[in-house]
Amino acid sequence: MSALLQFAAGYLYAKAVENPTHKYILHNFGKNKDSIWGFHFHDHHKATTKYGMLDPAYLVSWWMHPSRAKEVASLAAGFAAHLPLAKKYPYFVLGVGVGALEYYYKHKKAHLDPEWAFEHLQNHVKHHLEDQNNYWGVTSGLIDKLVGTAPEMDPGEWEELRLFYMKRYNAMKGKAEEMAKQQYKEHTEKLKESLEGLTDKLYSFLKK
Repeated sequence: MSALLQFAAGYLYAKAVENPTHKYILHNFGKNKDSIWGFHFHDHHKATTKYGMLDPAYLVSWWMHPSRAKEVASLAAGFAAHLPLAKKYPYFVLGVGVGALEYYYKHKKAHLDPEWAFEHLQNHVKHHLEDQNNYWGVTSGLIDKLVGTAPEMDPGEWEELRLFYMKRYNAMKGKAEEMAKQQYKEHTEKLKESLEGLTDKLYSFLKK
């Protein structure tokens, strides 16, 4: 298989995996608040509805927010699981990696810039703000259209949805930014306490 075909296959494979992963892992398991995946359904969905597609978690560095850290770790683990294929199909694995990076970039941008999301990621907007039991594709709605999980929406209804949630976003943006600052402060203090505790334990160990 040529390098180009390998890359295309890996990239399209990454796109195809979005739908079942989103539906069966992030939602089916995520509905259980105590699940490791509970952050998606109970934190991420709740925030995007409240703030008009904006999620304050994306206003801080990913390692400073538990939900963001889990998202990054999941993408990294998913990519790493395909590394054994790299010896025989290196460009396939490269395609998977590019697909994962595109997912991270577009998902983050959609929840930082709702206006961009309404223009470029309509399938994902509909999932969050119209019907959380459909529209499973994040970076593309093609598979949803093929399998019937992208119900047609009247252009007038779409415009009403956009106006309603953009108004909410503009009204709540300041509050979301303040919340992000508070979360950053809290996580920074916890990290500082953890590092200080680790330093004290290390110092005590070295003194023995």
